[in-house]
Amino acid sequence: MKSNSKTKVFLNIGLLAIFIAVIIYVMDNSLSDIFAQLMETSWIVVALVILLGVVYQIVEGRSIKEIASYFQKDFTTKDGFFTSCYVAFYRVISFGTGTLLSEIYFYKKKGLAVSQGVGVTALHMIMYKVAVIFLSVLGLIFQFSLFYERAPKMIPFILVGVGLTFAIIFSLLILSSSINLQVMLISWTNKHFKRKKLRDWVDKCNLQIYSLRETVQTITKDRSAMIRIFGWNVAKLLFWYVIPYVVLVENHPNIDFLLVLSFTSFSVILSGVFPTPAGIGPFEFVYLLLFKPLVGTVDAVSSLLLYRFGSFVLPFLIGFIYVLVQKRREIKLGLHAVREEKKEV
Repeated sequence: MKSNSKTKVFLNIGLLAIFIAVIIYVMDNSLSDIFAQLMETSWIVVALVILLGVVYQIVEGRSIKEIASYFQKDFTTKDGFFTSCYVAFYRVISFGTGTLLSEIYFYKKKGLAVSQGVGVTALHMIMYKVAVIFLSVLGLIFQFSLFYERAPKMIPFILVGVGLTFAIIFSLLILSSSINLQVMLISWTNKHFKRKKLRDWVDKCNLQIYSLRETVQTITKDRSAMIRIFGWNVAKLLFWYVIPYVVLVENHPNIDFLLVLSFTSFSVILSGVFPTPAGIGPFEFVYLLLFKPLVGTVDAVSSLLLYRFGSFVLPFLIGFIYVLVQKRREIKLGLHAVREEKKEV
C-alpha cells in the first residue's frame, strides 16, 4: 500500500515534468510566431480575440453539456467548458493522437460509462461537422457571385469538402447506431474467433457497442435536443469565424463581414481535402490562399496567427492550468497518504 502511494506520487510528478518539457518544446518550435504576433498587435484587438476565444469555449461547454447531461444529470456547462480545454491541452501534448481518448477519459472521470463517453464524443464530433457544413453551404450560397469572381477554381474543392465531411458524418452515425452492422460483426467474430479468451473479449466489446448504440439513439430520437445541440454548435463556430474580421477590420475598414466569415468557413472545410505543400498545415495553406488576394500577405498572416491563438492556443493554455491544478491536487493527496502510512508504521 505504501509503495503504491509513493508510485502514484512519482508517476504524477513524472507526468507533470513530461508535460512541461513538451510545452516548452511546442512553445519554442510551433507557437513562437503566434506569441510574437501578439506582442505586435494592439491590446484592444488582442482583448477581443481572447474574449471571442473564451466565449467560444463557454458555448462549446454548453453544447457538450446538452449531450453529456443525458447520462450524468450533474454535468454542467462549466464541466463542458473544461472538457473542451482539457481535450485542447492533450491535443497539443500528444501531437493530435490523444484527442479522442482524452475526451472519453474526461467523461469517465465525470461518472459516465466508457460506452456513454464514446457516444457523447461521437455525437459531439458529428454535430460539430454538421455545423461546419451548414455554415460553409450558407456562405457559398450568399457569397457565390463574389467567390466565383475571386476564386472560381475553389468552388469544386468546397463541394468535395462538403461531400467528404458528410460522408464522415454518415459513417460515424452508421458505426455508432446500426444494429445490422453489429449483427454482422458478431457473426464474423463467431466464425473466426474460437478461443475462450478471444470470445470473452468479443462479448465485452459487443456489450460496449450495444451500449454505444443505445447512447447515440437516446439522444438522436429527441429532435428538440438535436436542434438545440446543432444551434449551440453553429453559434460557437460564429465566435471563431468572426476573429479574422476583428483582426482585419482595423487596417481594412471596408472589408466585407460576411465574406470574411465565409472565407474562414471555407478554410475549415477545405483543410481536410486540399493538397498542401510539405511543412504547411492544410488550414493555414487554404486560409492564406483565400485571404492574401483580399488583404495582402502581411495582414493575412497576422490574422491567421491571431485566429490560431484564439482557436488553438488559448484553450490549450486554459487546459494546461486545469491539468496543472488537478495534478497538484493528486500529488498533495498522494503525499498526504504517504505521510499517513508512515505514521501507522
